[in-house]
Amino acid sequence: MPLFADILGQSLAVTALRQALAGDVSHAYLFTGPPGVGKSEAALAFAAGLACRDGGCSVCDTCRRVLAGLHPDVELVVPEGAFITIEQIREINRDVAMKPFESAVRVYVILEAHALNVAAANAFLKTLEEPPQHAHFILVTHSPETLPQTVISRCRRVPFVRVPAVTLADHLRSRYGVGEVDAVTFARVAQGSLRRARELATDPGARAQRERLLGWVRGLGDATPADALVVLDEILGSVEKRADERVASIETDTADRLAWAPDARARARIEKLHEQRVKRERRRAVTEGLDEVMVVFTDWHRDLAMVGLGAEETVFNHDFLYELRDQAFPGLVDRYLAAVDAIGRTRERFRYNVDARSALEEMLFSIREALR
Repeated sequence: MPLFADILGQSLAVTALRQALAGDVSHAYLFTGPPGVGKSEAALAFAAGLACRDGGCSVCDTCRRVLAGLHPDVELVVPEGAFITIEQIREINRDVAMKPFESAVRVYVILEAHALNVAAANAFLKTLEEPPQHAHFILVTHSPETLPQTVISRCRRVPFVRVPAVTLADHLRSRYGVGEVDAVTFARVAQGSLRRARELATDPGARAQRERLLGWVRGLGDATPADALVVLDEILGSVEKRADERVASIETDTADRLAWAPDARARARIEKLHEQRVKRERRRAVTEGLDEVMVVFTDWHRDLAMVGLGAEETVFNHDFLYELRDQAFPGLVDRYLAAVDAIGRTRERFRYNVDARSALEEMLFSIREALR
């Protein structure tokens, strides 16, 4: 299978990366675009191409280990808490001077690069300006505007875009055998996110979580303050449960990797990375879970406004169209949009590592006030 076969709807980005692997490679790249559209997957694929002697054959041991996150010359860097810290960058600066272990390159894939704090970004500049010949950096972000211009200017930018709903629906039908109605529904709900569309198509837990969130948001307008607090507890509990499920899947995956590891060195690396991976994925699962709350709550009130304005063809939750018609009133469009604004303010607060419970509680009561 070609190296970028799983990157859907990103022909311009993939073409640019293939051309780079063919000989026009830079030392630093900035992958930008909305969440869930394949940036991280493309970054690993590109790293595999850089490390592979054949420029990314996708089948050799090097490519397979890079794609699995197990190659010693390809380092994944993720935020510790809310930020990528100066200590993490100093470790990269020390590490990058060392020769590669196995391949001809060392590649650093910096996920959520927008989490670089000012001190970390400044510490990173010298290395970006004068990297060793064997070093390559791939910064991945959905918020490039938060990065210092000094960092951006030293990277070759590769833009990613939202995947069209028609393309997503076709992909779900052909790859996963999803029926026509569900494929269209999941594609609309995903709003251009390949990751979200695949999750809804393949994970019953993801579909169940969406149903739960829709159930809570649909009743919020009539909820008492006590009811809203119950909803808050249930939301936070559901997010933690999904994070536990993510960790459980990692445990299973690690056990499988250890069983198939070719030698003691490979097993030692798998075990070393496991704890880091569990910590990283739990944090990521909670962050994504909270963001899903924001998205579902936003989309519901946005859909109410669209139905109230007579624009039903733009509704995201198309499988709930009949209920939206029952609940939406043209005279309440301003209130629905006020609820959307309240959720947006909460979403912005989460960028600054605020307490999740207090932020969500304020959001739920703000929505109630907006709808009343």
